[in-house]
Amino acid sequence: MNVSVRKQLSSAVALAFAALLAVSVSVPALAVNPYAQTLAAPAERSDVGVQNLTASGNGTITVAQDTFSSQAIQATLRTEDSLPGVYSQTANTYTNDLGSAIQWPFLVGVPISTDFGPRIPPCDGCSSFHKGLDMNPGVNTPIQAVADGVVREVSSTDKSGLGVYAIIDHMIEGRLVSSLYAHMGEGTLALTVGDPVLVGQLVGNVGNTGQSTGPHLHFEILLNGITPTDPYAWLTDKVSTS
Repeated sequence: MNVSVRKQLSSAVALAFAALLAVSVSVPALAVNPYAQTLAAPAERSDVGVQNLTASGNGTITVAQDTFSSQAIQATLRTEDSLPGVYSQTANTYTNDLGSAIQWPFLVGVPISTDFGPRIPPCDGCSSFHKGLDMNPGVNTPIQAVADGVVREVSSTDKSGLGVYAIIDHMIEGRLVSSLYAHMGEGTLALTVGDPVLVGQLVGNVGNTGQSTGPHLHFEILLNGITPTDPYAWLTDKVSTS
């Protein structure tokens, strides 16, 4: 075997190894999580103009306009028998649309214990103005991303009032909108900063970390990435029209 042939074979082996390595490090986030969602085949949407977000190393977000057939991940809800403790509580608080480019953070309606707006602080240090929704499907219930985007910020440890949390930046109708998911269980966060995220993708599981009075998801919608708005009103409008 001449030198040229040996070099070609070596290159091919190296490429194959790199491909296998990429698969091995990208799969475990869902594969090792016993509470992860079961994902069905994506649904094609050809009517959505998408602005792609790219996160750079310095934390900035670059937005490029592109129109293509986006894919909305369809998540299949597993039964309580096969996944104990998940969706132990449901309610007719909203109707999700698994074919929508924007969805609710849970596959079905769940109890909402605290709405957006003024409130009596439920604990020492808790705010008197609630910036989001407190949603209560039960501990360890999987939480899904509400739209395509890029992960801006995460904490995988219980070191702040938000506990284990993630913030995802989305470009929706030409505007930066961020979604925040807080009080998740330690060890369940499925995202890292800079990750591209698809609607329906696993964010983490409901927990009781941070300044929390019981297992729930504290969910916020931040206009322009910083200004809280009523998530219930915003999602009710967007899920039905997207």
